[in-house]
Amino acid sequence: MKRSNEQKAAHQEHAKQLLDMGLRKADVSATLQRKYGLSRATSYRVIDEADISRCSEDPSLQADPTPEITLEDREPLMRMTKQLLIDAYEKGNVQDYARLVREYERLARMGGLSQKF
Repeated sequence: MKRSNEQKAAHQEHAKQLLDMGLRKADVSATLQRKYGLSRATSYRVIDEADISRCSEDPSLQADPTPEITLEDREPLMRMTKQLLIDAYEKGNVQDYARLVREYERLARMGGLSQKF
């Protein structure tokens, strides 16, 4: 089924927001595939178009594409990851659940904690 221009714009905007958060293209692609039912190729095409659009918006902006996670970021990221864990568990998505558990444990070790699920 062909997407309307409004749908394409919404998909691109969502991809831009996720890229602005510093997420990798693979993670953005997986999100677009899950949320909008896009194919893998289409999701990467949307991401590439969004990335080009982001770069052309303000060329004077110089930002690190993958910001380093600091201890100040750790707590909000742990809360967000825990919420995503709950969502993945409720939906029965084993693959995402396993990946999120690893990420949560990595964040917990970052602060010297030893939290396990």
